[in-house]
Amino acid sequence: MRPIVFCTDYGLGDEFVGVCHAVMQRIAPDAPVIDLTHAIARHDVLQGAIVLGRAAPFVPPEAVVVGVVDPGVGGERREIAVATSAGTILVGPDNGLLSMAWNALGGATGAVSIESASVLLSPVSRTFHGRDIFAPAAAHLAAGMPLAEVGPTVEVADLEILELPPPMVAPGKIAARVIGVDGFGNVQLNVRTEELEHAGLDGRLEAAGRPVARASVFSEVAEQTAAAIIDSQGFLALVVNQGSAAAVFDLRPGAIVVLEAG
Repeated sequence: MRPIVFCTDYGLGDEFVGVCHAVMQRIAPDAPVIDLTHAIARHDVLQGAIVLGRAAPFVPPEAVVVGVVDPGVGGERREIAVATSAGTILVGPDNGLLSMAWNALGGATGAVSIESASVLLSPVSRTFHGRDIFAPAAAHLAAGMPLAEVGPTVEVADLEILELPPPMVAPGKIAARVIGVDGFGNVQLNVRTEELEHAGLDGRLEAAGRPVARASVFSEVAEQTAAAIIDSQGFLALVVNQGSAAAVFDLRPGAIVVLEAG
């Protein structure tokens, strides 16, 4: 029995996550369900793709990962299940949400459109495909259903792809984008060490006009002091020791931050 890893933008204020759990358990009662997060910003497919891509290398290789961030629900986008080189199967809308995950897992090796009547709940709602399509597909796959029985083949080359936008790098300056804000208020930017070196920003920084120290861990700066560190995913993050960089810098995902020499 494969484990199921579940990620959505549903939040926990409604019954949506619980209903999807119930559907999965009715079909595959022995499949453990790991809730990755249900706090993706509503309708933010890129954030969902980034989160799934970051998490993918750490899920069990035999897992079925089901992601639902689906502003196009009920429209023309397909519902897909994707096999990967690592053995993990990804389930979700064909809107790019799954693409960073399959790249992190060695690439997509096959895909199908979820259409089998033996998989779908009937009638299928136009607005709750998480319950009626993705949850049952994930559960059937976790219980051992071959991918080919889920629906007709889709060419991997035809799947929607999202890519992380690169920063704009110039001598002495980088225009970075906020790609994540965690529950502690740490602000992840789309900047890696090599881009800092290319811009010549290997010392103290200014971020959005504010000075920030360079540090390797939080404890290297005083409490409530801003710093820039390389985080666990290898990206530059703005942090405040025992505080919230998101609040101090007034930043949220998608915002642009200019980095300069301090």
